[in-house]
Amino acid sequence: MLFMKENREKVMQESTLKESAAINQILGRKWHQLERTEQAKYYDMARRERAIHLKLYPGWSARDNYAMGKSRKKRKRANTGGGSANTTGGSAVGVGQAVHMKGGGGSISDCYSDDSESAAKKCRARFGMEQQEAWCKHCRRK
Repeated sequence: MLFMKENREKVMQESTLKESAAINQILGRKWHQLERTEQAKYYDMARRERAIHLKLYPGWSARDNYAMGKSRKKRKRANTGGGSANTTGGSAVGVGQAVHMKGGGGSISDCYSDDSESAAKKCRARFGMEQQEAWCKHCRRK
């Protein structure tokens, strides 16, 4: 990573390519062309950077960051989601409508309506990606 950070500008100036993937390929080839002693220099730099990071942030873990991202997404989705037609509530369910309960849901048969085969829709088609909290348990697992 330190090698790429140090050499990325040079490679971008030398080549006409602007795509990150192509530049990363060039940098990877250059890394493998380096002698072991040159690579060892970057490994030592990485060890020093790691030690500094551990001193500055002793309890930090990448796993914690990933978990926070998921909870942020859930909170954002809950704030912008609003209500949906078939969530828990006192409304009666008509013939051919699937019962969807927020936070639980039922079996796989709840994903389909009973009228006809053409009216059968899965939760994604009925509610859309924005209202995943209204999906049944089976569809949320997919």
